[in-house]
Amino acid sequence: MKALLLHPQFEVVFHFEEGRTLTAAEALIPGPGPEEIAVSFRGVDVFRTPARVLLERLREMGLTVHGETLYANVPQLSLGFTRVAGREVPLDSDGEPLYFQAVLTGSAGYYDFMAAESKGGYERASPPCT
Repeated sequence: MKALLLHPQFEVVFHFEEGRTLTAAEALIPGPGPEEIAVSFRGVDVFRTPARVLLERLREMGLTVHGETLYANVPQLSLGFTRVAGREVPLDSDGEPLYFQAVLTGSAGYYDFMAAESKGGYERASPPCT
């Protein structure tokens, strides 16, 4: 089950396991408007820092980052990012959106399934944010 929080410039999606337990919250990139809305991690603006620069800064903090193109995640923080955009946005030199379009924070171990899958020869960067 999902619950959607709407603000004229901002959306947050809450994901519930079996309709009872909050397992993740996903913030979508703020839109233009009269309010200055920022989402930051350790002083770095998640939506105004180019995606590839943000991932490099996370690595410089000593964090492990999986993925880089459309989806990325930081397993030890249960933090995931997507560059998938449902509208026209500025593009980076790799042809993908310049900025992350959504960030998801999950419960402890949210990305643990990936470690098991990568041992079997299959690895994906992140489940799609919806």
